[in-house]
Amino acid sequence: MNADLLQGFYLGDLLVEPPKGRITSREGAVHLPPTAIEVLLCLASRPGELVTRHTLLEEAWGSNRGSPEALSHAIGEIRHALNDHRDDPEFIQTLPKRGYRLLVTPVLAGADTSTIVIGAQSGATDLGLFENLKQRGVLETGLAYLIVGWLLIQIADIVFEQLLLPRWTGTFVTVFVIAGFPLAILLSWFLDFRDGRAVVHELSPADARKRRFGRTYISVLTALGVAAVAVFFYDRSIGLPEVEAPDLNAETIHSALPPVLDNSIAVLPFFNIDGSDDTQVFANGLADDVITRLSRVPGLLVSSRGDAFTLSPNSTSQQVRDRLRVALYVEGSVQSAGDELRVIVQLIDSATGFHILSRSFDRPREDFFDVRDEITELTVANLRVALPPDIQAISKLSSNDPSLDAYVLYRRGVDASRQPQNIEAITTALEWFAAALQIDSDYAAAHAGKCSVYVMAYPISDDPTFISNAEASCSRALELNPNLDVVHTALGDLYQSTGRYSDAESAYKEALRTNPSSSTSLIGLGMTYMRQQKPAEAEVTLSQAIGLHPGDWSAYNTLGGFLYRSGRYAEAATQFEHVVALDWSNVIGHSNLGAARMLAGDFAAAAVAMQDAIEIEPRPNTYSNLGLMYYYLGQLDEAVASHRKAVELAPNDHLKHSNLGDALWIAGRHDAAKLAFEEAERLAIDALDVNPNDQNFQMDLAWISAMLGKDNDARALIERARPQSLDDPYLYYIDGLVRLRSGNTGAALAAFETAVEKGYSRTLLAAEPHLKELHQNPQFNRLLVRGEAP
Repeated sequence: MNADLLQGFYLGDLLVEPPKGRITSREGAVHLPPTAIEVLLCLASRPGELVTRHTLLEEAWGSNRGSPEALSHAIGEIRHALNDHRDDPEFIQTLPKRGYRLLVTPVLAGADTSTIVIGAQSGATDLGLFENLKQRGVLETGLAYLIVGWLLIQIADIVFEQLLLPRWTGTFVTVFVIAGFPLAILLSWFLDFRDGRAVVHELSPADARKRRFGRTYISVLTALGVAAVAVFFYDRSIGLPEVEAPDLNAETIHSALPPVLDNSIAVLPFFNIDGSDDTQVFANGLADDVITRLSRVPGLLVSSRGDAFTLSPNSTSQQVRDRLRVALYVEGSVQSAGDELRVIVQLIDSATGFHILSRSFDRPREDFFDVRDEITELTVANLRVALPPDIQAISKLSSNDPSLDAYVLYRRGVDASRQPQNIEAITTALEWFAAALQIDSDYAAAHAGKCSVYVMAYPISDDPTFISNAEASCSRALELNPNLDVVHTALGDLYQSTGRYSDAESAYKEALRTNPSSSTSLIGLGMTYMRQQKPAEAEVTLSQAIGLHPGDWSAYNTLGGFLYRSGRYAEAATQFEHVVALDWSNVIGHSNLGAARMLAGDFAAAAVAMQDAIEIEPRPNTYSNLGLMYYYLGQLDEAVASHRKAVELAPNDHLKHSNLGDALWIAGRHDAAKLAFEEAERLAIDALDVNPNDQNFQMDLAWISAMLGKDNDARALIERARPQSLDDPYLYYIDGLVRLRSGNTGAALAAFETAVEKGYSRTLLAAEPHLKELHQNPQFNRLLVRGEAP
């Protein structure tokens, strides 16, 4: 036994004096018989350890003299003196049939000569400063205040900017948090100062802790509230310090944006003055046709239609310059009255806002095409200083204009096809194109329009007859006018959707021969190169589309998709950041940015981007990406809910059902997961029937088959996709999953190693729930940490 304990020791706030057989608390002193003191000393000499009943009997009573009943009685007396409870012990824990354990480490009275007992009837001495601070809860209050204050400042720093609150609000929070600290300390010190002396409590030790917590809680909240009011009045009367805004000039602000070239121009949507549907058709058609004809002028960079139409008619010159990055732009208005059209057109310098050209046309409706050509020629004539000297006059370009009535119906079909893709919009577009062809059955552009819409319809409807109809329409358009670029672009889209990639490449190149500035054809060609596993050609082509139209978000988006598929997730995120910078309301850009950040391992930033996308417009891909993020974070209920929403919005997308199946499987809902995988299998097989060469469909179906226990089918699909996907990290990732599913761990690890070498994210590999069984595998863990900074 430790002899020093005989001189006295503390158990928490209680003073134990063995020679006097006394335990002193704030409620007074309690005496214990010698045997109980001996038992307590025996326990105190071994704090935290099990002391057997036999040992206690031997040391307190002597060999073969004590009894279990006497020991139990002594323990009861000690508990009474300590105000301890058997069921919720603070000091002495009972280990049935074995012995007892002292839960509190004794503090020798010699190490702290001033008793910590206040107001004890035994004449205890006054508190020292540190113990006084401790007993009043000042230390606890100070620590709690620092934590709460730090959290408030962090929330203000992160959230206030997102809520677009003024800059001073963050300063206000920081100042009142700092000002409230001394107030919280003072409140905690004086809160229990009564009758000229400190009364910490008159309760049991357990109740005392509760009271100190309440005092801390009241002190912190009161201090914050009083400080906030005081700082508010200070700000009103004197004013808080403010950060001066940096003196940024236009050159600094725009240093990261693409340059504005002299030979660049945009055509904004024309303003519909009378608001009628017919006038809107003429306004949209006029802007579209002028864009198309200007884009055929050698040396002239023309902003794409999809890019220019993100701005409203009559946008300011600064908005046009910042958004489209062009030197000049055309804007105007259209008004119809009976059979007459009035068109006003203006050519404006985006740097100054000055008009270079302003012209009005009052013509019969039948002269619409003449007005279009004249506007184009006037525009080019005023651009000659910025163009090569040998440019071709617009009037000499071949034209194959239909009747005006057929053209109006065709334009309605084009406008309908540009609406959010769903069966209703597709049906409407096809009806307008059919109406145009009833007036002019040889209208090649209308046949090409039908072909494009049929191609768009197939993934939505999962109906292979749409592909057959697309082939017939494209064939007829090509027969009627093989020199029309929209015909070859539609043909390229058809070939790409059915896996005829060589034919698609030829079609897009033919479209570009007719119209070298067609961003649609360039993007289609770049995607075809991606499918052909020609990464260098794909990157060059997609970068070329960006170069021709530096303000076109779709070009950045497609290049980002290529980088994403190549495992270059951080670079892909940069391209998607360009998309949302050019058009903040672009839901596709936010959704893709979230997916790229997720695969790059930045889950927090990914969540922000996905939530932005959902707030703008809920779409199936966004919900699917959000579900994947929840899946990787282990929030399976949220993952299932997001994937179900994606399936609801896109019921014919096999990948949405497959992702839902994964989330359900990991959540342990295997029967529901099997149903989801079976539906995914059906849809994926249908998709491969239409495009048997799509390696992405093949890889998706391989995993679906593996989850349905069809290992041989899964392996065959992987090998079928391999020749076209040698540089695709996703192939090796799926290969590893399939092999692990079949029990071949060694081959699975080799596949994962190759996936990482090709660019697959180590972060996602570590987060994948299907790989949980590998977390204890040394080879897998080495793979996850390889390449990280030391």
